[in-house]
Amino acid sequence: MSVVVLIVVAGSFAVFSSREAGCEAKASLSVMADPAVAPALTAVAGRVNQDEDACLSVIVNTAPSAVSAMALGGDRSAVLPARADAVILDSSLWLDVAARTAARTGAVPPRRFAGVASSPVTFVRAKGTGGDAGSFAWRSPRFSLRLTDPQRDASGMITLVAARGAAGAGEQGQAGFAGMLRGAQPGERGNVAADPESGLTSLRPDENGKVPVLAVPEQALWRRLRAGDALTAVPSAEQVAPLDFPLVMTGKGKDGQARRFLAAVGSPAGAAELAKVGLRAADGRSAAGVSAVTGLGGTAAAAPAPRPEVLFEALEMWQRMHLGTRMLALIDVSGSMNEQVPGSGRTRMAVTAGEVSGGMALLPDDAEVGVWSFSTGMNGRLPYRELSAISRLGGLRDDGTQRAALQRALGGMRAKPDGDTGLYDSVLAAFRSVKAGYRGDMLNFVLVLTDGRNDFEGGIGEGELLAALKKEYDPARPVQVIGMGFGPGVDLGALERVSGATGGAAYQIRDPRQIRELFRRSAALRVCDDPRSCPAG
Repeated sequence: MSVVVLIVVAGSFAVFSSREAGCEAKASLSVMADPAVAPALTAVAGRVNQDEDACLSVIVNTAPSAVSAMALGGDRSAVLPARADAVILDSSLWLDVAARTAARTGAVPPRRFAGVASSPVTFVRAKGTGGDAGSFAWRSPRFSLRLTDPQRDASGMITLVAARGAAGAGEQGQAGFAGMLRGAQPGERGNVAADPESGLTSLRPDENGKVPVLAVPEQALWRRLRAGDALTAVPSAEQVAPLDFPLVMTGKGKDGQARRFLAAVGSPAGAAELAKVGLRAADGRSAAGVSAVTGLGGTAAAAPAPRPEVLFEALEMWQRMHLGTRMLALIDVSGSMNEQVPGSGRTRMAVTAGEVSGGMALLPDDAEVGVWSFSTGMNGRLPYRELSAISRLGGLRDDGTQRAALQRALGGMRAKPDGDTGLYDSVLAAFRSVKAGYRGDMLNFVLVLTDGRNDFEGGIGEGELLAALKKEYDPARPVQVIGMGFGPGVDLGALERVSGATGGAAYQIRDPRQIRELFRRSAALRVCDDPRSCPAG
């Protein structure tokens, strides 16, 4: 029923029509929220839906932020369980991930509309360990940092980026960060905690006497403490960004509905619902019911957002560290490899083979490695010869393990006195061989070690090689060529162009004895995003 009011003002008439409480048709808003915040939003949506004056109907569904970020970036392999007018992630870093995906797919990159909730990221240890260890610091020898998987968990991603920034710039910074990554999650691949709560339940004293600490959102600590786990937050002066739960609009014409829902979330009743699941309001102020359990008060610090290139450098280095190695070593045995390495009393061939053998000894048993040699006339007209096909180092053969077979092959390598350098044909054949056996759970690459330049008469030229590599390189199944050149006769420019065609890199080392140090110092082929900047001793 309507009430009509007639008002006469200075001879004019104005008619106002007002309705009784309620509305004829409610506006709708569908929300896709990260599981960490979805229960609280569902409760708030229930209040809004029951409020006749709100004239708003809100539906909340849930999807992990990693999946939602892919969908926001236009990746069709990421399927959300329902249509959404708004998506709520647990961290704004996922917006950078989505934007990078959008650059590949041609989608419009998402933009932050507003914050919904927050949860500071804190460092946690098990009670009974490190009671006198003091405050956590990135480079403290008293602590052993643990991370959740930064490719799936925002708190792991936030901590990874913060650690990269703390390591500093240049070679020393990169080496320091590589050291942090190696210590962050020791053991075999697959040993990384998928989420904060599973990581917290697995915290144990470190074998080397250090205190293990895991970086997690306050919400995860709150949950585990309520479950009775013996955990405690570690004081720290390090600045780490909180989870900020950004909302992204995907539906047109829904901004007004979103603002009305956000007003309900930001109300005292909404803040109470957030606190019931261990979260703070968007402004970061501590929630009494949460702080009473975790012991964390104050306002969540707003650390500066990292530049996207810093985020992706850190993520790529992490990925390289935790992917397995699948490598074909292509070793020059041309006549110039018989020249002496100054101060060693040994030939380049002997030193190179010995250093590669020593470097491979540092790789785990699940690494897959093969060895070819190349010069000219190695197998009829072919300039290369397979000494050992790619196989798991710890795998058994009729004559022992693959590792032992490689050591024998390398120990028996001899330079060919009259051999030239059939570099280009050999690189292309090796690239194709690795590509044919590509494994998605490993880094697949050809490691080229040479002291010369291509001089194979009748072989392909540089232009033909580059054209073939660019045509056959598949970014979805990447195989990289990484070149190590040593000696005064090496054509580093050609190595750089060849490796660059596959997204790899080439760099010059002072002498072959640095090869093992490259394996040792940073697992250079796995950790360093750009081998030219890897620490070389």
